[in-house]
Amino acid sequence: MIPRDFITEWRAKAPWIEDVQVEQDLVISRALVEIFSHPLLRDNLAFRGGTALYKLHVDPPARYSEDIDLVQIRPEPVGPTLDALRTVLDPWLGKSQWKQTEGRVTLSYRFESEGIPPQKLRLKIEINSREHFTVFGLIQKPFAVSSRWFSGTADITTYTFDELIGTKLRALYQRRKGRDLFDLAVALQQPGLDPARVVAAFSHYVAMEESIITRALFERNLAGKRKHPASYAAGQVGVF
Repeated sequence: MIPRDFITEWRAKAPWIEDVQVEQDLVISRALVEIFSHPLLRDNLAFRGGTALYKLHVDPPARYSEDIDLVQIRPEPVGPTLDALRTVLDPWLGKSQWKQTEGRVTLSYRFESEGIPPQKLRLKIEINSREHFTVFGLIQKPFAVSSRWFSGTADITTYTFDELIGTKLRALYQRRKGRDLFDLAVALQQPGLDPARVVAAFSHYVAMEESIITRALFERNLAGKRKHPASYAAGQVGVF
């Protein structure tokens, strides 16, 4: 889909080992511009998750991230949003597959890499359709792509850095993924992060789930994760 010279050129922005990761990164970057250049999508969706962290807040990016996580801003039918996503993505990614579960809608695009032999790649776009709130308010972050394959700019609707990391803290508690611990370690090294606001955001999100997580519970949770060191091995981080 993308000439190899253009993929090599993009490596300056996406310093990953594998060419397929660089290619996927360029596809993600274009998809973000296409999505948030559409008025309805920019008004209805907010960008969250690990890819948001490394596309908007941490430069250079510390790890490879291959999905786009979005949140539906208001409680309304998701159909028009899905139609708009297909309008901006299908013409160059092909027909998508989608599935809907409770509180979540996922679009998946499959395509082949330019390498020899070609590898099957997937762009997954996941929409959280249940958390229609924000703790510190939504913000707009400018984002630009400059490549011979595609160039464009967009103002991306997203969350403050502190709130984004608050949701990462929740993810660390709720699942066993090395990338969550890694992302928190990276975030704590960034200037401007306010740990008190991070904890406030975390507390609000878990309260909205009708949960109460004390410091003791969190520490016990982390101690339990130490029994599964393979999930947190440094070598696992870059592939999730």
